[in-house]
Amino acid sequence: MHCCWAYNVFSLWPKPHKLFDVSGLSRFEKDWQGKVVIWERDPGPYGLTSMARQPFAERVLRFRDGNIQDVTVDFCTRLWTDENEDYRIEKQELTPENIQRLQSENAADVASYANEEMVSALLSRALQHVFCREFDQADADLNLWPEGTRAKVKAEFAESIKERYREFAERLLKEANSH
Repeated sequence: MHCCWAYNVFSLWPKPHKLFDVSGLSRFEKDWQGKVVIWERDPGPYGLTSMARQPFAERVLRFRDGNIQDVTVDFCTRLWTDENEDYRIEKQELTPENIQRLQSENAADVASYANEEMVSALLSRALQHVFCREFDQADADLNLWPEGTRAKVKAEFAESIKERYREFAERLLKEANSH
């Protein structure tokens, strides 16, 4: 759970029992079919920003056939539009000028407070690409990182996604180790 609370979801039929937990940072809404979906904010890699600028992306979940299922891919077109506030913020932060400035920074300056919002936006966008199964785009985002610390960042990013996205995590680790 992210921080301090969770929603415990129970069924009362045929007898009361717990179905699953979702993060307290989740929101529930109805989709175009009138069915409930859960928008859950998942954190990205730790240690590259302060906790206040922790990278994150959204996963969309649905309860189907007695299980919670990740249906994020079905909602990616919505995530990559100006309708999504996170997307608008990332677009404002990740301008070509800001990316060029980030790439010219030395290792100590990349992690500085002055770059924290841009770093968070870049890692958040890469993570959202992963959740949308857009692995090449996620890798392209990570390749925008300054070359001197790119391998380290890819390795940390891979560590943060390895449980759900093992094959892509292995690809990132292979790239990180080849440098």
